[in-house]
Amino acid sequence: MDLLTLFLLALLMLVGLAQEEVPLLNLDEVELSGPMPRFLPTPTFYSVGVGQTAILQCAVVELDDKKVIWRRASDSNPLTVGCESFREDNRIMSEHEPDSDYWNLLIHKVKLSDAGVYECQVSSKLRHLRHHVLLQVHEREISTTAPRPSISLSGPDVLDKDNRLELSCNATGQDYPPDDLDWFKEGNKLTTSADEKLFIRKFVSLTDKTIFSTLEIRDAQLEDSGLYICRTSNLQVRSLHVTVLDTGTNNVKRGTHKGLSGGAACLFPQILTSITGILLLLMGIGGCDYG
Repeated sequence: MDLLTLFLLALLMLVGLAQEEVPLLNLDEVELSGPMPRFLPTPTFYSVGVGQTAILQCAVVELDDKKVIWRRASDSNPLTVGCESFREDNRIMSEHEPDSDYWNLLIHKVKLSDAGVYECQVSSKLRHLRHHVLLQVHEREISTTAPRPSISLSGPDVLDKDNRLELSCNATGQDYPPDDLDWFKEGNKLTTSADEKLFIRKFVSLTDKTIFSTLEIRDAQLEDSGLYICRTSNLQVRSLHVTVLDTGTNNVKRGTHKGLSGGAACLFPQILTSITGILLLLMGIGGCDYG
């Protein structure tokens, strides 16, 4: 084999290697940070008597340098961030032992107004790094008799546009909680929406034989007005009509004139009377006779 043939064979081998596909690095598959934090199983329902201490549990692993934030689901402001409290209410604080996965929220001397949905959140933009729990607060005297089936629906019937609308529906069964609870608006069934405007949460208490559900609409608009209905699987029904108001319109109060302020409108009749009296005196009409 001559040198020309060897050169051509070597050239063909180099061309073949150049044409081989080189795997590209997919940045989406590269783990830029450490393991994703995740929640350990903890209770999602707590029932506490007035004056007692509520301990809402939240356990997170792979937290790394991120913070655990507690807040009420209906309020964007935090209650605690890590071990720091962000409310002047000294009844509420965070509980965490060193090297522990638990970041619990403590509420001392619980009040009826403390009832509601609480959120344990990891400081991240990911929506799924949130754990919700429901706190029920009851009077200390608890009846030992079996509860009768009942249902209640609470929430504002009027609110301003762009405010948060939150409705709560509780239904109790005779021997066990109702299997499910659904929400409707103007006859149409509601579900948690993909655009994250509408949130529906459900909690079940076997002890109280009750199913709890909350419906939340962030930044309520005029079209969110209407008749809301909660209905259980055993056909317990409650309804509430909600009206959303647009308070941005400036209305003129009745009984006022646009051209006169309130003070000028009151003084105008007195000024007119004084001028009339002076004219009558100059003309010699009316008044007292001093002659």
